[in-house]
Amino acid sequence: MIPNMAALGIRFDIDKIESGTYGFECWKVFWRSIDIKKISSALLFEGDTAATPDSENVFCIAIQSINANILRAIREALEQSAEFQKVAASPKFVEGNAVVGEPLPDAGRVNAAGNLIGGFWARSALDAVQKLRKK
Repeated sequence: MIPNMAALGIRFDIDKIESGTYGFECWKVFWRSIDIKKISSALLFEGDTAATPDSENVFCIAIQSINANILRAIREALEQSAEFQKVAASPKFVEGNAVVGEPLPDAGRVNAAGNLIGGFWARSALDAVQKLRKK
């Protein structure tokens, strides 16, 4: 992650996901709430938090953007998502240095046109969500 860039961490309780592919499932929850076209130029990160599994069992999706409005919109959308509320960890969100300090590998980026570049779980989940929307 890039130090001193605005960041939002979205925290999922792994025990509530009930799947060995919890990263994929968390991304599906994310993409069902977020329109990729509205988060252009965002950097994506993912992984278990540093405290997992010692004092918590949390998977975190982190977004960095120079546009703080994008981070606000993501947070608002997830706060309104009943699906996210069911699987959210406590706290649900972390920001700034609390996110940047987590050991979260790169999970892709959304380019200026709103297309996902790179990422495995993020890409797989986005494809699955988009496929269901087309049905």
